[in-house]
Amino acid sequence: MRGEDRPWAELFRPKTLKEIVDNERALSQFIDWLKSWDKGLPEKRAAFLYGPPGVGKTSAVEAAARALGYDLLELNASDFRTAKRIEALIGRSHGYETTVLGRRRMILFDELEGISDREDSGGIQAILSIIKEAKSPIVLIATSIHEVWEQKFRPLRDASLIIEFRSIPFTQVVERLRDVARRMGVTVEEEALERIAEASQGDLRSAINDLEALARGRPHISASDTSILVDRDRASSTQQALNRIFSAGSLAEAKEALASAYLPYEELIDCIYENMPYFFDDPRDLSEGLEALSRADIYEGRTKRLQEYRLLKYVLDWASGGVALSRRNSKGSGLIMAIWSGLERLGFPRGTFSVIEAPDGIHVRPNRYLGDDWGRVNSSIRELGGSWMRGEGFWLVPYFRQPQIIWRYGRTKMGREHQRRVAESVAEKYHISKRRALSEVIPFLKVIFKEAPERSEEIMKWLGLSEDEAEWLKS
Repeated sequence: MRGEDRPWAELFRPKTLKEIVDNERALSQFIDWLKSWDKGLPEKRAAFLYGPPGVGKTSAVEAAARALGYDLLELNASDFRTAKRIEALIGRSHGYETTVLGRRRMILFDELEGISDREDSGGIQAILSIIKEAKSPIVLIATSIHEVWEQKFRPLRDASLIIEFRSIPFTQVVERLRDVARRMGVTVEEEALERIAEASQGDLRSAINDLEALARGRPHISASDTSILVDRDRASSTQQALNRIFSAGSLAEAKEALASAYLPYEELIDCIYENMPYFFDDPRDLSEGLEALSRADIYEGRTKRLQEYRLLKYVLDWASGGVALSRRNSKGSGLIMAIWSGLERLGFPRGTFSVIEAPDGIHVRPNRYLGDDWGRVNSSIRELGGSWMRGEGFWLVPYFRQPQIIWRYGRTKMGREHQRRVAESVAEKYHISKRRALSEVIPFLKVIFKEAPERSEEIMKWLGLSEDEAEWLKS
């Protein structure tokens, strides 16, 4: 299959119900609901399938239609924004049990979360009318059911059978990736498969896309090759939400954008904090935006400490509308300014690089051979969330920057583990708490291990430290 031109995610997309990975319960609910139409009109004439991207919602509908003999009419968000548009596409077909060829019909409204603006309300009402009159199954699909359900989508929820699709378990993602790699003639180290699966966070489509990207031009993928992985779909949806929050013109618009992101609100607040300097390049705007975010943080602390979840609405108001309405004079050029600033600090004149805005982010391309300077530039751009595009000849800095606290914790994980074990050893020998060991004893040990290495070996044996823990004390 090595010669196939189609994307791997499309090539290995499930065609039958047996090929759907995991979500057996959701699939069983959906099939039972479809079969109930054989006995007449069911109580719920629509099924609403929701869950994260890449878990097989649309594939399950298509496979079920094939298995049960339905003609499937698919529409996505851009097709059903207005009642007039829906009527032009499907007319009165929902009112008939079969097509002109005698086959049963199923209508699928996909990407429902794409309906967000006020002018789309006519489309929502039209879908609701179709559900009430339907004589054939109506299926709705979205990635989440957040706060926005309480307003615009509540009538659709009430009229539908709600079916949740969950993220694909890690082990099943690894197993599927292993099968895809084998069938495409690529050898992949087990650790690399696990890293790809971990980065996908249960999104099988994203995992297969990552595997294909890494395999491009390579017959073998090692664990080190996976260092450039990013969480594509999750990052993409979060970036869209951030763009909408930072450009919102009202509190309602900003809150709606916040609800559209498939992320816990705590993580999204971290993302807003991390990316605000690149969208807010005016100092006064940035100051007001950070003030709004700090108020959100205060309310979040009170919500958790007092268990008063009614305060959560203030967290969301300040983190969305408070931030959005702080932006008055900013042009959104902060990321490019940060890139140029970092390069100039390294001593490079502007003519050394071409910095170009592209749909996927900022491309930083060297105009000359960098030699030993490449490492310094790479470190500077990595601090901005960028990575070197191997084979392309440039660094890509995405417009959306992942919260660096996660990256920092990842980098210091081993050091923190050494710190914990040394503190435990010291606390045990000195009969003190680990907190006192960290604040009162370990700082002196670090000085001794650095300045008096002849004494360090004796102390190391007395405390029962490993070589790695002794190296940590020296660092």
